[in-house]
Amino acid sequence: MQIFKTFLFLCLTVNVLADEGRLNREPNDYKYTSLGIDIVQTDETSLGLRLSFELPGPLYIVAERKAEGIDTDNESYERIINGARLGAQIGIGDLLSNISAKGVNLGVNNIFDVYGELGIKSTAIEGDTNSFSDDDAQAHLIAGVRFGDSNNWEGKIFIDYSKESEVITKPCLDEVCILAETQVIEYVLAEETDQKFGAGVLYNINNRSAVTLEMVSSKVFNKTFKIGYQINF
Repeated sequence: MQIFKTFLFLCLTVNVLADEGRLNREPNDYKYTSLGIDIVQTDETSLGLRLSFELPGPLYIVAERKAEGIDTDNESYERIINGARLGAQIGIGDLLSNISAKGVNLGVNNIFDVYGELGIKSTAIEGDTNSFSDDDAQAHLIAGVRFGDSNNWEGKIFIDYSKESEVITKPCLDEVCILAETQVIEYVLAEETDQKFGAGVLYNINNRSAVTLEMVSSKVFNKTFKIGYQINF
């Protein structure tokens, strides 16, 4: 219900703020070829870099690198994520026309895009006293909708599925450890797939640049806020 309310709020917001035709684009001319840099705020402030290329047809590819500061029981560390995904996007009107029975045209406009991305990601964790890396790449799936006017404000709602890496404190069991009053920090991969919900807005400054704002919730980590600058090609 909360994600539905967010979707409605963003739809109303981008429609109210729209200035039709300001950049001489089609309203749904969303850019899938871009270079962006993000300031990521979790427990600490970090940076992210993403690159997207549009391919022939509905396909595109995404490569990204994120560094997120995390604080677990006063143990600060940095989680570095590298990922690559293959994406596909299509207007809702085109999608419904393609799946309609017996060639019946439902007459629905492309008021928003539906998109999905599937790929892999790897995670490394670096702290003050320990440094870990996970050799096994993990599957990564993102699916959502993109809406609004590409001449001005755009919005998106998405779901992100993947396994997440987290740092846990291993209990002190042996006598030497107890006498020394030390703890062993152990890096483990969460057993359950994390399910994130995200929402974001984008404002097209001109045909080549845009600013973005995004919020993502997680079952494993705290909420993530991102503000970024994007160059469109």
